[in-house]
Parts: sequence; structure tokens; C-alpha cells
Amino acid sequence: MPRVILVDDEPPARRGLTRMLSAFEDIEIIGEAGSVDQARALIASLQPDAVFLDIELTSGKGFDIVRDLSTETAVIVVTAYSLYAIDAFDVAALDFLVKPVEPERLETAINRLRERLAQQTYATSPGPRTGQPARILLKSMMSSVMVSIDTITLLQAEADFTRVHLDNNQTYLAGGLLGKFEADLPSPPFCRLSRSLIVNLDQIGSVEWESGGRSNVRFASSDHTIPLGRSATKRLRQLLGAPAS
Repeated sequence: MPRVILVDDEPPARRGLTRMLSAFEDIEIIGEAGSVDQARALIASLQPDAVFLDIELTSGKGFDIVRDLSTETAVIVVTAYSLYAIDAFDVAALDFLVKPVEPERLETAINRLRERLAQQTYATSPGPRTGQPARILLKSMMSSVMVSIDTITLLQAEADFTRVHLDNNQTYLAGGLLGKFEADLPSPPFCRLSRSLIVNLDQIGSVEWESGGRSNVRFASSDHTIPLGRSATKRLRQLLGAPAS
């Protein structure tokens, strides 16, 4: 049963979303918050599966909360401002709902949440696991292609899809959430650095550690460079055993 928290500084908005979510018998609302601080406290204590998150809060921006979330916690943005769609994409939000929320769109978001949780359950379920594949199938709406996992440099979440980068500078927009690929790929060398990014450590050529705790990663077999934020840089330092700045 998906356990969710609602974050919105307007009580009528929370009540309205509560009524809409009551149509889904498997959704359990375990808490509500009206501010950034309240949301952080609730999330830390209750560890929800998902957060329905408004962006314009009187105490700050809802995106301030996302940085503290575990990668296992899904974010469903619920806002009156469509201009935040790009920002939601950047934090790998599971879905982006515009107020007033349409019942059909809410159902789509719930179905995505169910799929995500099912994938996480499969990835962490006990029992014998077969060996990791040397090749992986990337499916898109137009085609399917088999690639060697050794040629993958990084994977990035793009809504319901995953952008797979190869060492020859080709990219594929493959169907499936990033978590599905995380379960299918060997770790190491594939390691998740953030909610939206998995890198192949064996493909990293060099890292430029910048001031402010950020970095730029360059891959050995391609000309692709990717900037990392503070939390992803911290995780990469730990994985590479690099001293803290």
C-alpha cells in the first residue's frame, strides 16, 4: 500500500486532494504539512513512499525539500504554476500535476507510483538472483536495440523514460524508469549518484572538483561531460575514495 504525505500551505487544497485520493483504496495518507520545516520533520519520521508536493509555500519553495529526500521517495508535484515543469523534470519528479487537478491525471500519477513501487519491491526482494547480463535491451516507441553494458557511460531519468548514454556519444531514450535499470545493472560499477543519475564508474576518465562542493565528470571514451551538484559530488567522492574538499 503506497504511503503518501501531502505538502501544501493551503488547507483547502490539502482537503481537496485528500478527497480525490480517497477514490484509490490502496493509497494511505500518513501525514500532511503546510510548511517546509513541517514537511521535513514528517518525511524524516514517517519515511513515505511518495510526497505530493506544492511548490509555492509561504515558508519557501517545495523544491527545497527534494534535496533531503531519499532516492526511494517519489515526488509528485502539484502546483498551480505550469512554469515549474522544467524544474520538476530536473529533480526527476514522478509526475507533474497542475491545479485544479484532473481526476484522470491523478489516476495516471497513481499508476506511475504503483509501477515504481512494484519495481522497487522486485529489485529488493530476497531469493536467488541470476547473473547480471552482459548486454541489455533498450526499448523505445520506434525501435529496440541490444547494447553491451560495458559501453554505457551514464543513465539519466527523463519522466517515465531513461536517457542512456554510450561511449560512442550515442544516446537512446529507453522506456522504463531509472529504478528498473538500476536493478538490472551490476553495482559496482554502476552507481546511483542522485534521484536522476546513474554513472558507470569504469567509464569515468577524470573529475574536476570545484569549489562549493560541485564537480564536473568527464568520461574516458566519449567527449561527454556532466556537471554534478553538491549531494551527487559528495556521493561520488565516497565511491572513488577521494578526500573531502
